[in-house]
Amino acid sequence: MDNVLGLAFVSLAALFSVWNASSLWRYLKYRRLTGSEELCWTPKRPWFYGMSLGIGFFMVSLTVLSVFVLKRPALATASQALMAFYYTVSFPLSMRIKRGFYKSGIWMERAFVPYRRMQRLSWRESPRIVLVVDSDAGLLGEGYTRLVVPGERYGEARRILAGHIEDQTLTVDKDILGLSDVDSPAQERV
Repeated sequence: MDNVLGLAFVSLAALFSVWNASSLWRYLKYRRLTGSEELCWTPKRPWFYGMSLGIGFFMVSLTVLSVFVLKRPALATASQALMAFYYTVSFPLSMRIKRGFYKSGIWMERAFVPYRRMQRLSWRESPRIVLVVDSDAGLLGEGYTRLVVPGERYGEARRILAGHIEDQTLTVDKDILGLSDVDSPAQERV
């Protein structure tokens, strides 16, 4: 039974190490982009946000107990500490990343996509307004990503994309955005 439990702790430690590293890497990338915002908003917290913080603080107390009272093995304590760090630090930091349009790309729901990697754009307008981006696969093979755009920011988002197409920062077919060759991005209305 100890071998199975040890394997479980190793698996949890590996999983939460990867999650922590990727969350912190995304947050540091976001901090580098700060100051280049064109149109951004803070994402809505998911319904399980409070529950995640509760799990995190439970794991913090369990880790403290494991170290000072229960004298648990180091591997068990390390995996608990990594879980505590994820739920109390990494996950809340990921909710601070503002989604939207930056000078060099778009911060989608899960990742930042530079304009140079975007191949196709499409809008889905019911029931929510969603921008779907097809990007070149890259190292991680991201492919399609999406961004839920608040309704009151839809017109401005279209104008920003049209402006990037006009200055050739973004090279996609204008018809995809619903802009004909006759229309100028500056003439587009909200």
